[in-house]
Amino acid sequence: MNAHELLKNHGAQMLRFCVVGAICYLTGMGALLLLCEVAGLHYVLGYLGAFLVTNAVGYLLNGRFTFAARSADSSMVRYMLVNVVMLTLNTVALTLLVELAHLWYVAATLLIAAVNIPISFFLHRTLSYRIAST
Repeated sequence: MNAHELLKNHGAQMLRFCVVGAICYLTGMGALLLLCEVAGLHYVLGYLGAFLVTNAVGYLLNGRFTFAARSADSSMVRYMLVNVVMLTLNTVALTLLVELAHLWYVAATLLIAAVNIPISFFLHRTLSYRIAST
């Protein structure tokens, strides 16, 4: 299923996913700024800390609001595995964007988040909550 078909068939669900993502992004950005700017942590450590915060919020909100998953349909283990893979790739991308492209870490984080939306939606829909693509 390509991105156009995914949006056409699951647009309302993807919109809810984006709302949850925006909440998670703002929560994560707050945690990132707090950890880096206030606590003085290196941006990668702050990013990892923000990841933990946003995953707890995202799992709960996506399970209930986005996918309306019954507990038997969802798995926090699968959710975290998808996000750990995404975190690994995103951390590499963040480091490259900051260190090589000289982007501000906040701008790099925003760019990464924008790229992740359709990828993350598809992965969580099919793997984390095991909703068949129709």
